[in-house]
Amino acid sequence: MRMYVEIDFGDRFEQIARPRIRKLLDRNLFSKIYFNDLLVGAFASERHETHIQLDELYIEPKSQKRGVGTRVMAHVLEQSLSLRLPVRLHVLASNGARLFYENLGFFVTRSTKEMNFMEYGR
Repeated sequence: MRMYVEIDFGDRFEQIARPRIRKLLDRNLFSKIYFNDLLVGAFASERHETHIQLDELYIEPKSQKRGVGTRVMAHVLEQSLSLRLPVRLHVLASNGARLFYENLGFFVTRSTKEMNFMEYGR
């Protein structure tokens, strides 16, 4: 993730991303992701009254493009449908994950130079 933050925001990872990640960790919002009994990533999401916010999704590079993220997102989207709440997230503009989310049915609701804001289920 650091690479994408630096592409979009310059060398400000410590100022931008680290405090955000720390807050999510402090609130115990991260869940571990396992694949073939190996820890391969983590994600953080939280339910709000109006939506489910996917705050972060990390999958180590060697485990990407193996269906891991799709399975995690299937779980999040299933929860979204059962609760009748949209899922919202943001993706750094330089991060190719935008296509991953679009293939799952997310659409861009707003964009800035640095960020794409996306939603599923509205």
